[in-house]
Amino acid sequence: MNLITNKYQVVDDGGIPTGPIEEYPGVSAKKTFTLEEKEPDIDDCFVANTDPSSIPIDTRSSPLQKLASFYHPESKIHLEIHSTEPAFQFYTGKYIDVPAVGDVPARGARSGFCVEPSRYVNAVNVPEYKSMMTLKKGEKYGTKIVYRGWSA
Repeated sequence: MNLITNKYQVVDDGGIPTGPIEEYPGVSAKKTFTLEEKEPDIDDCFVANTDPSSIPIDTRSSPLQKLASFYHPESKIHLEIHSTEPAFQFYTGKYIDVPAVGDVPARGARSGFCVEPSRYVNAVNVPEYKSMMTLKKGEKYGTKIVYRGWSA
């Protein structure tokens, strides 16, 4: 796997981003790393654009950027996530707990992961980030997100 950035929003003891944007320990930007059975354990908001004043409400005219890419060597499945959003939540599935239903087996911790393009988490409550979240009369919110998957 590969992430466009290793910058993330520092969280408080409850896991809420309230602190500064810093480098995520153990993850390097644009450098491949592997999701092992238990590590890395990630559930954080990564920041691709660290200049909040440059982020408009409508990012649809901005170029798509590849936020993350994944490859599973056994299945040869590839996944890329592209977006105009300035950030993305990346979660490695620690709390997945889905019971079996019919013929579909149960799925537990780390049986999946997610990448959710977004604005900075909690931006509406942080004065210097609020402009990327506050929609004024007459403005339009817009974004582009592309999930691209293939097997090869």
